[in-house]
Amino acid sequence: MTTQEHTVGAVAELAGISVRALHHYDEIGLLEPSERSAAGYRLYSGDDLRRLQHILFYRELGFDLDTIGAILADPARTDADRLREQRTLLTARIERQQAMLASIDRELHARELGLTLTPRERLEIFGSTRLEDNAARARERWGDSELWRQRQRRAAACSAADWERIRDEQSAIHRRLLDAMAAGVPAADPAVMGLAEEHRLHLHRRFHDCDHETHRGLARAYLANERIGRNYDDMAPGLSRYVHDAIMANADRARGAGRG
Repeated sequence: MTTQEHTVGAVAELAGISVRALHHYDEIGLLEPSERSAAGYRLYSGDDLRRLQHILFYRELGFDLDTIGAILADPARTDADRLREQRTLLTARIERQQAMLASIDRELHARELGLTLTPRERLEIFGSTRLEDNAARARERWGDSELWRQRQRRAAACSAADWERIRDEQSAIHRRLLDAMAAGVPAADPAVMGLAEEHRLHLHRRFHDCDHETHRGLARAYLANERIGRNYDDMAPGLSRYVHDAIMANADRARGAGRG
């Protein structure tokens, strides 16, 4: 036996398969060892191991043995062609599995938030995964705090009609903030601070207690370009800064009036 030849037991251990499987591959002509020892034992060469690698890749991708045999027997396919094909197939499988994993994660996040809507209802109302994303961020920010428990309880009590109203309320506030910024109204203008106060009260009524200091914390998160801040800037560049400044000005006004 040369240094390039491996016994059936060694190959089975290297490949993580059974000796019986290797015997079967030999019997059906899928992987015949290149050599036999003087005692008649199977000996596998480096080329045999490369062929076995292809067999195992295709098996992992769900191909049956007959199909694998036909692929490996195709003279038009080089070794490199087979590797490229396997890579393409494996990439497609990974993408499908990642999509499935993302879907499971979104549903887990939704359940953590207490959402009773089905995934279809959430998609119909919001047209995105925004609710699930919000659940993940809320969990990261508040953990097991009272704010988190409030959010769960209130979300669990919301019907599809409630969520539609919440969406419409949010959109109306955001649109008026955007219009004010586009018109050049300063963020500290009383009218814009009034919009910031509407935003705070919307959160306070719909999701969790939101005094002016809590609202300040959210404004800082918007400016730090967390997901909600990016959403604002997707509407119009600079909107996250404008909303932040309006919230801060409103909180300062409330403090000065002895309400914050």
